[in-house]
Amino acid sequence: MRVSHYLFGILILAFSVTKAQNETPENQKPIAQYDQYNPAIGGDSLRYCNGSLCSGFIKDYYPNGNVKHKGFYVNGQLSNQYKNYYDNGQLERSWLLKDARHSILELYFRNGKMRSEVTYFKGQPIIWKDYYVNGNLEYWEEYDKNLEYYLRLNFYYENGKPQTTLEITDKRERHYAAKEYYNNGVVKEEGLKIFNASENDYLKLGIWKVYSSSGELIQEQNFVKGAEVGSDFEDIEIEEEDNN
Repeated sequence: MRVSHYLFGILILAFSVTKAQNETPENQKPIAQYDQYNPAIGGDSLRYCNGSLCSGFIKDYYPNGNVKHKGFYVNGQLSNQYKNYYDNGQLERSWLLKDARHSILELYFRNGKMRSEVTYFKGQPIIWKDYYVNGNLEYWEEYDKNLEYYLRLNFYYENGKPQTTLEITDKRERHYAAKEYYNNGVVKEEGLKIFNASENDYLKLGIWKVYSSSGELIQEQNFVKGAEVGSDFEDIEIEEEDNN
């Protein structure tokens, strides 16, 4: 399971809606049933072959004769690497053990484009990237090795432009540069955030700048621990611009 923070819980709702809208037919759903046999990514099940724990190189097939899965098993669990395939022969996922602590899982859409890239550290995902069917990056989260806080949490529009970005600038103080964008690529607002461990949240701090969809600065806001304490500009309603 991935570590969840309060901010992640809010943002992932919109992310999930987008994924549902772009979800593909039944024959393109992820082939995830073999992950349970992979301890390097959190699997804790054992696979049996003819009544005994599976060992050695194993292949599974679709009714049409195409390979569905192939991997090397040791005492019922996957070891080193494995691959899954769609029934048309297209690679669906590939997992590779890099060393004793790191492994990489790559997932693909039926059209051959990248679906997800996940880097695991000691059985936990520390870098996770998801892509749209058109190949553009949709989501990128990255944790520190102790899974305590984000190093990066970015969302992107389907056109490839950034939607929101949160990237650490000071690990000691847990300070982040944060931005929100219009879908034309223009920055909507930007400022500093700080990770509050007690609230498990990323809070606005200091001066935040707000822009129109044409890039004009229209407001500055001052925040202390996520609460606005003053403004240098009169409040102006910001018009959204849809450039899709």
